[in-house]
Amino acid sequence: MKKTQIWVIVLTITLLFSTVVQAAPLGSRPLSLGQRGEDVEQLQYLLKRLGYFNTDVTGYYGNITRQSVLNFQSSYKLTVDGHAGPETIYRLKYENGVAAETYTYVRSLRQGYRGYDVKNLQDVLKKLGYLPASLETTCYFGQMTDNAVRAFQKDMALAIDGSVGPASSKALNNVLAKAAEPAKPITKNTYKVKPGDTLWEISKKYNLTVGQIKEINKLKSDLIYVGQELYLKKEPSQAKDDKVSLSYIDYRVNAGDTIWKIANNHNITQNDLLKANGFTTSTILYIGQLIRVPVYTVPVKETPGPEYGEYLDWWTEAQYVLPFNTPFEVTDFYTGTSFMAVRTFGANHADCEPLTTDDTVIIKNLWDRYHTSYWTSRPITIDINGRRLAASMSAMLHAGLDAYPNGAYIDNRSGGYGYGQNFDAIKGNKADGHFDIHFLNSTTHNTGTINSNHQKNIRISAGLN
Repeated sequence: MKKTQIWVIVLTITLLFSTVVQAAPLGSRPLSLGQRGEDVEQLQYLLKRLGYFNTDVTGYYGNITRQSVLNFQSSYKLTVDGHAGPETIYRLKYENGVAAETYTYVRSLRQGYRGYDVKNLQDVLKKLGYLPASLETTCYFGQMTDNAVRAFQKDMALAIDGSVGPASSKALNNVLAKAAEPAKPITKNTYKVKPGDTLWEISKKYNLTVGQIKEINKLKSDLIYVGQELYLKKEPSQAKDDKVSLSYIDYRVNAGDTIWKIANNHNITQNDLLKANGFTTSTILYIGQLIRVPVYTVPVKETPGPEYGEYLDWWTEAQYVLPFNTPFEVTDFYTGTSFMAVRTFGANHADCEPLTTDDTVIIKNLWDRYHTSYWTSRPITIDINGRRLAASMSAMLHAGLDAYPNGAYIDNRSGGYGYGQNFDAIKGNKADGHFDIHFLNSTTHNTGTINSNHQKNIRISAGLN
C-alpha cells in the first residue's frame, strides 16, 4: 500500500473520531489535557462565567484549561488533579445554576448521604414531580428523598431499594431527555394519564407549566392517577390574556457563534434556544445556518398602586423584561432615593453596575446611612421601558475592579473575592465590580438557593406585605 493511501486512511479515521468527540455533551465523559470537543467548550464557558478562565473559548483542553480546573477544584475543596471528572463537572454546573438539567452520577446514593450530588438528585426529582416544587432542596438524603426515589423506581419498574446507582441514574436521565423533547401542539382538550406519567412530563409535552395544568383542572396537589382525564385548555370564557407569549425571529449563524453565545446575546437561556430548534447540547452549528430565536413577551401585571412594582418571576418573566446592557432607574422603596444602573451579568439573578460616578455615590450614601453592611438588602422598584418592577437589592460591590479591563484575570477583586475574572463592565463609575438585584424566585450564584430576605423585600415593593 502506498504511503499516500495510508495517510488518507489515517486522516479519515482521525476526522471521524474528532466528529464523535466534538458532539459529546458536557458530562458524558471525563475531560483532561489534550482533548477537544463541544463539551470542552462548554467546560471553558462555565469556568469563564465563574472567573476561572481568562481567554477565548476554544474547545481544546490545554494547559490554561487544566490550570483553570485546578484552581476551581482547589477553591471548592474537590480532588485537585486537573481532570474534569463527574464531581468537578457537576459542581461547575451547580455553581452556574444548570445542575438540574441532567443527573450527574458521581457515586451511589442512599438515605443518610450528604453532598452536592444529593442536591443534584433532589433538583431532578423536583423537576420530574417526585418532590414538591416548593421544596427547598438541601445536600442531605433524608426520608422525603428516599420516598421520592422509591416512587420513581416503582414507576420505572426498577428495583425498589431507595438507592440511586447506575440503573436509577440512567433512568433519571432518560426521563429528563424524553421530557426535553420539543413540545407537542395541543390538538385536543384532554389527556389521559398513563403509567409513569407526572405532571411535569405532561406539561413539557404540551408546552404548559405544572401550575397551568393544576389551575385548569383545579388540582390541589401534584398527585395524578393512571386513567385520569386532564384538561389541557381552559374554556374560552375562562381564558385570559395574562400569560407570557412566545414568538420567534430568524437568526443566521456567524463565525464564532455557539449555542451559548447566541442565547446570551438574545437575553434567553440555552434551553430556550435548544427547545426552539429541536437541538441538543451536542448539536454543532455551521456558518450561514438559519435558526429560530424565541422572543418572550411578558404582559404587564396589575399592582396595588402606582408606587408598587410588578411581581414577576425571575425565571419565566423578569429576566426577559430586564435585558443586558439597558440602563434603568432604581428607586429605594422606603426613601424614594433614585439612581441609574445597568444589568451586565447574571443568570440566577441580575448582576448590575451603577451607570455613573454620581449613581455610585448615591448607592453608598444610602447604605451608609441605614446599614452597617453593604450586603444588607432593601426593597426597590425598577423603572425600565415604561414598566415598574418589584425587586430587592444589596449594595456590596464585588468580584471586580474598575481600573482593569472587564474579563481580565486580576488579584484582589472587590468584596474579598481574590484572584479571578474581573466582572466590571462599566468603566469610569468608580464602582469596583457589581451588585445584586433579586426578583421573585431568583437564587444566589454560590449556593443556588432562594434568599428569604430578598424575597420578603420583593413582596414589600410589590405591595403584598
